[in-house]
Amino acid sequence: MKHFTSQEVRKLRTEFWTKQNHKELPEVSLIADKDSTALFNVAGMQPLIPYLMGKEHPMGQRLFDIQKCVRTVDIAEVGDRSHLTFFEMMGNWSLGDYFKKEAVTRSWEFLTKYLELDPRKLAVTVFAGNEFAPKDEETSGYWQEAGIPEERISYLSDNWRSPGPVGPCGPDTEIFYWIGESEFPPEGSNVGTDEDHWMEIWNNVFMEFYRDDKWTLSKLKKQNVDTWMGFERICKVLQEVDTVYETDCFVPAMKVITEQTGKSYEEQGRRFRIIADHSRTSFMLINDGLIPSNVGAGYVLRMIIRRMVYTMYLLKNFTFEEYQTFFALLLKSFEGLRNFNEKEIIRVLMDEVKLFTKTIQNGMTLLKDLIEKLKKEIKNLIPWEEVFKLYDTYGFPLELTQEIAEEEKMAIDQAGYEKQVKEAKERSRNATKEMFKKGTDWSKYLEGIPQTQFIGYDEVETSDAKLLKDFDVDGQRVLIFDKTPFYAEMGGQKGDFGTVVLDSGEEVEIKDVQTFAGVSLHLVK
Repeated sequence: MKHFTSQEVRKLRTEFWTKQNHKELPEVSLIADKDSTALFNVAGMQPLIPYLMGKEHPMGQRLFDIQKCVRTVDIAEVGDRSHLTFFEMMGNWSLGDYFKKEAVTRSWEFLTKYLELDPRKLAVTVFAGNEFAPKDEETSGYWQEAGIPEERISYLSDNWRSPGPVGPCGPDTEIFYWIGESEFPPEGSNVGTDEDHWMEIWNNVFMEFYRDDKWTLSKLKKQNVDTWMGFERICKVLQEVDTVYETDCFVPAMKVITEQTGKSYEEQGRRFRIIADHSRTSFMLINDGLIPSNVGAGYVLRMIIRRMVYTMYLLKNFTFEEYQTFFALLLKSFEGLRNFNEKEIIRVLMDEVKLFTKTIQNGMTLLKDLIEKLKKEIKNLIPWEEVFKLYDTYGFPLELTQEIAEEEKMAIDQAGYEKQVKEAKERSRNATKEMFKKGTDWSKYLEGIPQTQFIGYDEVETSDAKLLKDFDVDGQRVLIFDKTPFYAEMGGQKGDFGTVVLDSGEEVEIKDVQTFAGVSLHLVK
């Protein structure tokens, strides 16, 4: 297989879709616009939702792009071999023009002719059908005509996509590449039978239906194709490396981290990956105008920067001047992504480093005094109360506590810490239950409020829920939305908890959800 650089992939992508009479969309900011309840642009199709709903696009019916995106739902996983916070998504769309046959044919042509992937290493999935929509044998037939053998086609029930519970939706077909140890997949191997050895590289969604609030499907007058392909992921396939961090998207950054820390990627892979991902994400967000703060998107940026900084600290105790040099060199390693405002990016990062370094230094002093005291008492276990106090009161990261404890040949009572956190949440829930036992007349707060639409069976998050009411009962703040993915306590199952970001940018923690007359009451911690 021919190896392509990331820049060659970009060029081939543009060349292919331009020849297919598609117009290239301009990039949009990573920061979601004020009309969106999302914090960031999380997908290439996000700005196109009105046009997928039927609005005429000023650039026509055939479009493509490579859109920069930020997703933080898996941020705790960043540092493994595949997760990214900032990534690029390649998309192409047909807004009421061509449909399944042409989409399949073009996908096959781009992968096998332009990117020169071996057809024997490709497999696909299609919709298996359910009580609402039929099995997508049509798309399966087009794949077989293109060259995919029938044994490489899997019918799966979750091959269905929709921007929301009501609106355009339809079956999708996903394309996978063989990543097993053998050169080619064995007979009978496909995504349905051998999922761990196949990696998704492309998804085509066929929006052919409209779903109303009663879950009834009707055919759309204009049927759309909505696709996306992970740019870094396809580079990994084409460059035949083990992780996205070993592609040429990240190699220059890894070289900088090696030179500035004196450590090696082979020994410190997870930390190198966190620094590379979080620095790239921070550069992009600051360049688009975001600054760290304690609410909304700014809070997420602050969290990303601080995780990056303490990971740097774990590799080397940098001076302020060394941090500044490090950031400047990392910025240059990613300069192919965008024309960066270097001066502003470095200024914002260094302001945050100064703030967070004080937190680290204070926590270090407290932790070392504690360890010295415990050693005098001939103890080698740091109690959970002390670990929690360092994190909750002083903002000292748990990973730093673990690292320093290990260096001092001490252990931390992590099981006790996690147990107490769990019990604290349970106490909070019990306090909520007591409030409900007081006999509050909830009906007087809910006049004119419709029943809440529960969407949690299909989605774990939503960006288009409308806040209907924000009020206080005996010191308890309560939020009511028109729809929610949060399960309300009932039938012996506890209510969900999680985070909500309001249109104002305020981020609130939901500790429990109760229900009254079909209305979900989101109780704020």
